[in-house]
Amino acid sequence: MYGWRGRVGLILPVDNAVMEPELYSCGLDGVSFHGARLTTEVREEMPRQGIDVAPVFSTLGVDAIVYACAETSFLGGVDQNRAIIDEIEKGSGLPAVSATWAMVLALQHMQMTRVALLTPYTDERGAVMEDFLRRNGIAVTSSRHHVFEGPRGESRQWYATNLQSPDVAYRMCRELDLSDADGVLISATNFRTFEIIDALERDIGRPVIACNQAILWWALRQLRVNADLPRLGALLRQSDVR
Repeated sequence: MYGWRGRVGLILPVDNAVMEPELYSCGLDGVSFHGARLTTEVREEMPRQGIDVAPVFSTLGVDAIVYACAETSFLGGVDQNRAIIDEIEKGSGLPAVSATWAMVLALQHMQMTRVALLTPYTDERGAVMEDFLRRNGIAVTSSRHHVFEGPRGESRQWYATNLQSPDVAYRMCRELDLSDADGVLISATNFRTFEIIDALERDIGRPVIACNQAILWWALRQLRVNADLPRLGALLRQSDVR
């Protein structure tokens, strides 16, 4: 069967065209990813819809669930993020994480308490994320928030982020001030990063945490699956879940 080592359920934003290809690009034998896609782009409605869809994953037989939208899991603050995770776990009977919380856990695991932050959010929403990190003991020493613009007349809110090639994230990270940072944090599940994590770490001499990488790390620990994924940086290099 598919997912004979473990199955992961993904609650995906309606626009996300990056996360599933990135996860499957790792070629993890026996690990499968199964998405349920939200149908609204209204930020305030997305967490509730994600909670409502969570019970389908117990029927599907997954082992863990990811609420795979970083922005809507931090916008309501620390308490709402916790509530999203708790309600998904309650409705499904399965362990769950939000995209934002997976990043926080990965940073804590790597003992990174001071980060340079890159996001595809507005400055206002980026500031909310910075506050979320600070409330969890992670200082943001420098940041860049950049909203990618789609073709003229394009009405889809996050569509242009999906279109960015991985070198875009690399170049933007190289422009961050890293002088006081333990490493770099790249947010958003629809921002392509897997191809550049290892090269970026080598070039800046610091660890890099990217959203989908952190989610994969969390999922593998839940599944108790060991993996050696050196192209995904220090977090997933010879990871050991025992």
